Amino acid sequence: MNRKPIEEQIEGIAHLLSHLTGEVNALEKSYSGVLRVLHKLEASLDYDDLTGLLRRNSFFRKYEKLMEECRTLGESLGVLMIDIDYFKVLNDQHGHPTGDEVIRKVAELLKQFESPNCMSGRYGGEEFVVAMRGTDAEMLGVAEFIRRGAERLHGPVMDSQGKPQANVEWKCTLSVGVASSNKEGFDATRLIKVADEALYQAKKSGRNCVKAA
Repeated sequence: MNRKPIEEQIEGIAHLLSHLTGEVNALEKSYSGVLRVLHKLEASLDYDDLTGLLRRNSFFRKYEKLMEECRTLGESLGVLMIDIDYFKVLNDQHGHPTGDEVIRKVAELLKQFESPNCMSGRYGGEEFVVAMRGTDAEMLGVAEFIRRGAERLHGPVMDSQGKPQANVEWKCTLSVGVASSNKEGFDATRLIKVADEALYQAKKSGRNCVKAA
């Protein structure tokens, strides 16, 4: 019996299998690379480019998840609505580069309070939102710490090219409205609405203050 043709066939099959294995490995690496890129892209879409805080829709997804955890565990959840006082005046007087810098600095302040029990997001423009697990006293305490922290914020006014001007500084204050699930229940939309109404009362009361619903 001539074994050579059989050996040649086996060798050919082995070569083909080796080639296919290489292609499968290459596809797996390519697939893993695509997944990594998609995960990074997904993560980047969650966060606001200017502030690094959660975008509004991303914040609401995480906020509702935190609310469900608090409801299940019988814990309290609070919402803080925060607005930079007289931001339009500041923006009009000193320009958008300075306005953007003020927003960034306020965002950095809010990040100091972030934890598994506290998250912050950019609600829109110069308005921010914080959701936190804790007692009513803790919510008011964090709100007041944020307000006082903003009073210490300052920085150089930027020119139209985004460069700091000598001897010209900006300062800012915040108004904060607070709502708690203890009073309003576990309704995500209502908590935001009531906190926003409390924020309006803070503005009516002269700004740079905290008002609880």
